[in-house]
Amino acid sequence: MSATSAGSGGPGEAVLALSRIDEVAAAVTRARSACTELRWHNALRKRIPEAAAEATVRAARSSAALEGARYPTNFVREVIAGREVPDDLSGTQLAAAVRVAAYAAELSAQAHPLRGGLLRVLSTMSVAAGAGLVDDDRLGRPRLGDEMPGDLGGLPAPPPPAEVVDRLRALEDILAEEALPGLVVAALLHGEILALRPFAVGNGLIARALFRIHLVTSGVDPTGVAVPEAAFLDDATGYGQAGNAYAAGRDVPGFIVSCAQAVEKGAGEGQAICRAVQAGRLPRSA
Repeated sequence: MSATSAGSGGPGEAVLALSRIDEVAAAVTRARSACTELRWHNALRKRIPEAAAEATVRAARSSAALEGARYPTNFVREVIAGREVPDDLSGTQLAAAVRVAAYAAELSAQAHPLRGGLLRVLSTMSVAAGAGLVDDDRLGRPRLGDEMPGDLGGLPAPPPPAEVVDRLRALEDILAEEALPGLVVAALLHGEILALRPFAVGNGLIARALFRIHLVTSGVDPTGVAVPEAAFLDDATGYGQAGNAYAAGRDVPGFIVSCAQAVEKGAGEGQAICRAVQAGRLPRSA
C-alpha cells in the first residue's frame, strides 16, 4: 500500500494523518523555522534573484552528483551560463541535471504550477532528464508494458505501469487540496517518484525537482534559496536508505522526517549563499 492510498477519508486525510505523527510534526516545524529565518536574511531584501540563481546552481550540482556526475560548483555555474559539458556519460548526466534545475526554477516562479498539471510537468521533466541517455521514443511518457527503469537500481522493484498511473493520479488529488501541509506533500511527491520510477531514466532528478518546486510554491521556502539537495548529497547513504524504506513501504514517516531535516540543513546552505551575496563572492552572472 502506498503512502497516498486514499482509505476511507481520501488521500488528503492520509497526508494529514502523516503530518500529525510527533516526529514528523517536530521535524517539519524545525524546517519551517529555518526557512523563515532564511527568508528574513538582510541579503534577501533586494537580492533574492541573485541568491535564488546561486541556489539553482548548487541544487543542480548536488542533484547531478547524486546521479554520479560530480563536478565543482564553479564548473556547473559555467555550464548554466553556456559552457559545453564533457562528451561522455557524466557530462550528459550533468546537462540533464542543469536542464531539470532550470525548469524547476521556471516553474517555481509560477503560482501552483503542479496543481492540475502534474502529468504535463512530469512529461516535460522526463525529456529534460533523459535526453541523450535513452532513445527519444522512451522520453516524455511513463513506462509501458514490461519496460523497466534504467536508474535507481538499488531500490525495491518498481510497481507495474497500471499502478504507476493510479498513484500519479493520487498525487494529483493531493495537490488539488490547498490546505495540506506543504513540506509533507513535497516529501510525498519526492518519495512517490523514487518508488514508482515512472520514467525510463532521470527519476531521481525529477523527484528532487518536484520536491524543490513544491517547497517554494507552497510557501515553505518562498525565496527558493534553501538547497536541500546539498543535504541529501552530504548524507547520500542516509538518503538512499530513507528512499529504500519509503519505496518498500516500511517507513514513510521516516522519509518525510529525512526530507524535513534536509530542508533545515538546506536553509543553512541558503544562509551561506546569502553571506556570499553580501560579501560579493558570487559572479554577477550566477
